[in-house]
Amino acid sequence: MLCFVKRGRATFLVRLPALACRTWGRPKPGDGARMSIENPEGSEESVTIVVSSGPETPDDEKRASYQSVLIFLVFMIGIACGVPAALFLPTFLSDYGAAVLAIILGAMLFAVILMVILFIFRASLFRWLFRRSEVEISKFAGPLADVARHAAEKRVPEATQAARHFAELALSRYAWVSTRRWLIASISGLVAAIAALAGSALLFEQNKLLREQSGLLIEQNQRIEQQNTLIETDIQLAEAERSAQMGPEVVEIGSLIGAERQAFMDAGNNLDDFGLNDLTSSTRSRIVAATLVARPYRYLAVRDANPRDPDSMYRTAFLKRPEILADPSMLRPQGASEILVPRAVSPERGDMLSMLFGNSILQTEALSFIGADFSYAEYRREELLGMSLKHALLAFSNFSWTRIIEAKFRGSQMDRAEFEHTVIRRSDFSSIPAAEVEKPFDAGDLDIWPTSMVGTSFAGAVLHRDDFTGIHSAVLDFTDAAIAECNFTRASLGGVIFRNAILFGNDFTDAVLLSADLEGAIVFEQTFLGQLAAQAQPSTFVPERWKLVPLPAAELADHPRYAELTNHVAETELIGAVWRIERVEGK
Repeated sequence: MLCFVKRGRATFLVRLPALACRTWGRPKPGDGARMSIENPEGSEESVTIVVSSGPETPDDEKRASYQSVLIFLVFMIGIACGVPAALFLPTFLSDYGAAVLAIILGAMLFAVILMVILFIFRASLFRWLFRRSEVEISKFAGPLADVARHAAEKRVPEATQAARHFAELALSRYAWVSTRRWLIASISGLVAAIAALAGSALLFEQNKLLREQSGLLIEQNQRIEQQNTLIETDIQLAEAERSAQMGPEVVEIGSLIGAERQAFMDAGNNLDDFGLNDLTSSTRSRIVAATLVARPYRYLAVRDANPRDPDSMYRTAFLKRPEILADPSMLRPQGASEILVPRAVSPERGDMLSMLFGNSILQTEALSFIGADFSYAEYRREELLGMSLKHALLAFSNFSWTRIIEAKFRGSQMDRAEFEHTVIRRSDFSSIPAAEVEKPFDAGDLDIWPTSMVGTSFAGAVLHRDDFTGIHSAVLDFTDAAIAECNFTRASLGGVIFRNAILFGNDFTDAVLLSADLEGAIVFEQTFLGQLAAQAQPSTFVPERWKLVPLPAAELADHPRYAELTNHVAETELIGAVWRIERVEGK
């Protein structure tokens, strides 16, 4: 007799050829459960209960294929959701971490409450679902034995009832175990998620605090830089205050010069004949001492308030009517209204030069010979006419925005001096041959007394008919300058910068032009590069590095110094073909 109990893919096959069941045998690995039964003749036969999953059917194959597709779909959904979550979830958790934690704790509390309810009312629930309130493994033996016994006695209704009882017990046990596993797994997963999320939340919070700390550190560094700037300003202003004590001495020297000049005129002499030699030796000594005592410093200057700078004047004026400008952003505030001048200067030394020029003392060689130092001098007069500063110490001096006409700087030390935005005409910067050095100076063994112009800047200047013969220079800067009919014969111009400069009718005979920068320079001869290579010392200028590009006349007129140049060079001479020099790529 055969009895089947089937649920899902599991099939319980009970073979009962005997009439009665006596004892259970111990199953072997791979076998079913065996038990002994006794037939009416008294002999024993075995009863085997076989649990088999059965052969795979087409439905099983479809189900496996469906599961594979489902797994792949879940994987793709995980990627589609995980990538945005990895990108945006950290920020979300960092901003709403408390709400997320509250939701997770609420879910965990709900799961615990549900488990407690199921545990308390498990008997009623199992009785309602499976008509069984307790399902111990030991109770499985009774119904199974009843199935075998009733089958052996050929009592079909009782065997069916016993099999049903056994199935209910099995399903009830399975439901209870599955529910318990689900609850335990859910709670364990929630606990693990909270533990992981707690660490992640702490990391997110730490990253947030680190970002805030970085922002605060940046702000702190900015404040420290501002503090350092203010400290530097205090130091410079303290030095300026100390140097300002030189003011009364400069005024006193000026009054002495004025008194001696008046005495010279009262004696019936011509004012044009008054010079340095007409001053008393004590006055000359006080001038020299004043230049030595004065020290360079940086002082506060009002931004956009230079009366000799037309650009600053225009910016200040148009602040009242910004709406009439095509680009009002050019009037945007550039910081504090008062700033430290960009580099240290000595206004007191510049005032000494101004005082000498104002009192018609145009020869300074005697002062230079006895030690006068005009380095760092800031000359603030608008004009310097006919003054002789031969052999003067003028390193780091500043003559910007000055009109210099027929001045003599021969043999002077002018390293890092600034002549920016100046107009210089017929002035002499040339070196002095030994035979032309005047007493009390002595050239000694030198063949030439050089004019030193290392790093001197003529940016934005207009130079017309000036003499730079034989000067010794390096990185001489003529950026945006207009240079017309100047003499650079035998000048050492290594690293000279003519960037965006106007070059017209200049003489570079035997000049050294190593590494000259001509980018953007404007010239008026198509053969300019060849002529320059022929004039310069051999192998010091490589014309193949440059090329000429035609330039429209309108762009020439837009040059910042073109208008001033036309005041000294007839505009008719500048009319015609114009070229801009550009560097050849790769050279």
